[in-house]
Amino acid sequence: MQTSWIRAPVIPSLIGESGPSEAAVPLDFFVGQLEASRSNSKNPMALWSLGEAIDLRSLGCLGEAVLNSATLGKALRVFAQGFAVIQSNTQVQTLVDENETHVTYRVLDPHIWPRRADAELSLGLIRGICAAFGLRRDAVRAVGFEHQQDSDTRPFAQHAGCALSFGHEENRLTLPTQALSQRRSTEPSPEVERQSLKVLENALTEQRRTAPASQRVRQTVLSQLGRGDVSQQAVASALGMSERSLRRALAQEGRPFHEILEECRRAQGFALLVRTDQRLSEIALALGYSDQTAFSRAFSRWFGLSPLEIRRNGAIEESVIR
Repeated sequence: MQTSWIRAPVIPSLIGESGPSEAAVPLDFFVGQLEASRSNSKNPMALWSLGEAIDLRSLGCLGEAVLNSATLGKALRVFAQGFAVIQSNTQVQTLVDENETHVTYRVLDPHIWPRRADAELSLGLIRGICAAFGLRRDAVRAVGFEHQQDSDTRPFAQHAGCALSFGHEENRLTLPTQALSQRRSTEPSPEVERQSLKVLENALTEQRRTAPASQRVRQTVLSQLGRGDVSQQAVASALGMSERSLRRALAQEGRPFHEILEECRRAQGFALLVRTDQRLSEIALALGYSDQTAFSRAFSRWFGLSPLEIRRNGAIEESVIR
């Protein structure tokens, strides 16, 4: 059963659906509806503009906490840390260095593709947060997408007010770091900010408490494949658990760690084979295999085809987010 979801009062209206405002919508369905809307629209800015126009308070406790933040920098950090309350199996990060800040967004499930419209909507939403804190349009330095360019980008670049680039590992919006000190014209009191954060933190705590351990492990592995350590010890640490506690929790669900790791490698590896031109040795390394031979053996076992045959023929891979 697919359990990747998106949930906020505004969501049904974004895809022309009616229904309970707090009902969860399957993420693959939501992304598919956005993609269909993008394909049928003659306006290349339609999804970005829709994201910019979202009323942040329609995002529930996340939107309230963002709007009640003292500065843009705090608002973006709150958005990244609290995004899990409105969308599962997704990674949002705020990466800050001395001169530039990158706000990144990516859906972790490799099966959900294409997702160009979702990326445009989400980066538009992030741009909307910046606008709420008085950041001028021309202050955004760059916009990058994980998908490849598929249309004339000049109207998009003109509207966004900056250069566009494609084929990245994640979607990103780049700002000058000095912009993080921007404040809203009407600032909330420190007490309102604290209360909003408390409500959001309680929602995140409850979500972690009720999520199956296997689901949390899967999300952590997918977020770290090719980027960091995906050993059982490292994943347990990222989840705030001991290895022993993690093993016990997974055993209760009948899902050993090595099985989840292999599922994630299979799904991510398949996506890299059919959507990129990365060399097989690079994909093997990104998936954590000791060498290309081990990678090829594993894929031949799973699919009955070698990685090269998969790349040539393509296929349909099922989602590992369950």
